[in-house]
Amino acid sequence: MQRDELLALMISVSAPAPRLDEWDRVLSLYAGYLEGVAPKLSEKELGNFIGAGAMFYRTLCQADSYRQESVWGRRKKEG
Repeated sequence: MQRDELLALMISVSAPAPRLDEWDRVLSLYAGYLEGVAPKLSEKELGNFIGAGAMFYRTLCQADSYRQESVWGRRKKEG
């Protein structure tokens, strides 16, 4: 499968949506799936997947931080 096909599947496939404060579960699932295929990957390939997971983690942290600031910042202004 090519990159565009994989990306299209990731975007279009139905998947359960975790609560916004449970984003770490998604990363834990990713690590679990990666654990299953890690023995079949080269060190470089595994490093690439770990790097992608790290970028995903940082993106989720930023999104969660913005969400919390939006909610709590608004409440402080209203209070």
